[in-house]
Amino acid sequence: MAVLSQGIFGGFVGRIGGVVGYYRQGKAVVRALPSKPMGAPTRKQSESRKRFGTLRKVIPYFIPAMKVGFRSQLTDKMVHCVGFSELWKRGVVGDAPACEIDYSKIVVSIGHLRGLNYPSVIREGNKAVGLWQADTDTEQTDENDEVYLCAYSENETVVRISKAVTRSRGRISLEIPAGKVHCYIFCASATSKDTSMSEYFSV
Repeated sequence: MAVLSQGIFGGFVGRIGGVVGYYRQGKAVVRALPSKPMGAPTRKQSESRKRFGTLRKVIPYFIPAMKVGFRSQLTDKMVHCVGFSELWKRGVVGDAPACEIDYSKIVVSIGHLRGLNYPSVIREGNKAVGLWQADTDTEQTDENDEVYLCAYSENETVVRISKAVTRSRGRISLEIPAGKVHCYIFCASATSKDTSMSEYFSV
């Protein structure tokens, strides 16, 4: 059953006949119901569905970090679409039915901002600690740029993201669980929407 929210000529939510109404970013959207596929799927379709299913299990956890890391690309596309596209191209390896996520290839930030100088991430007790050297070429960097560290634990199936620190600080930390953790560190401009490419570390 559909629900009309602005009268018969306004937006609606739900199914009416062969269309479905919903709201996206505050705008009413109507789309046709997908048709049922005819016949058995091809090998390529089966592989795509397997890859899609693999990504669906992971991508929601990375959205909070991607909202910062992909912010320069979010003018026309939602972060889910941008993030899914990047993970589809980079993060899934192997052929169906044996495809899986390669966390070292995942990126949570893309941009042209200069990255950190000799970054590393180490474990200190229950924390992941990101370290980098001070930039000597201050004309190409802004010491007030923000640095973020995020960590994904397969055991917890959750991505944790740190509060930002400035590039000039040289150190950032984030509490993490026991076991192997996938870490990503990147910069975000203090004066624009630009970000750097995220870099991957495992602790």
